[in-house]
Amino acid sequence: MEQIELAKIAAAFSDPIRVRIMDILMQGRDENCVSTPHPELPHAICPYVDVLPKLGNIARSKLSYHLKELRDAELVEERRMGKQVFYLVNQQTIEQFLHMLEQRYLRQGRKA
Repeated sequence: MEQIELAKIAAAFSDPIRVRIMDILMQGRDENCVSTPHPELPHAICPYVDVLPKLGNIARSKLSYHLKELRDAELVEERRMGKQVFYLVNQQTIEQFLHMLEQRYLRQGRKA
C-alpha cells in the first residue's frame, strides 16, 4: 500500500503547474488575495479568485483538473463556506510523504 501512496503523491508533484499551485497554497493569503477570508482557516485561499491570477494564462478548467489531481493525492484540503471554496495544503500528507521517502531512500534511516 505504501508504494501506491508514494507513487500517487509523486505523480501529483510531477507537473510544474501543480507544483506552482502547491507553492501558492503554501504561501497562503497575501495582499493580492481578494476573496473573503475563511474565519476558521485564515491561511486558506480561493483557487479561482486568488490562485488563478497568479498562474498566468491558464483556463479555469485546467486549474480545476490540477486541483482534482492534488485532492486525489490528498495533498490539498478543500473547505467550503457558503458558495466559496477554499484550499490549503494538507500538512499531514506532506509529512507522511517525506517520512516514506526518508525510510525508503535515505541511508541514515536504514541499517548497514
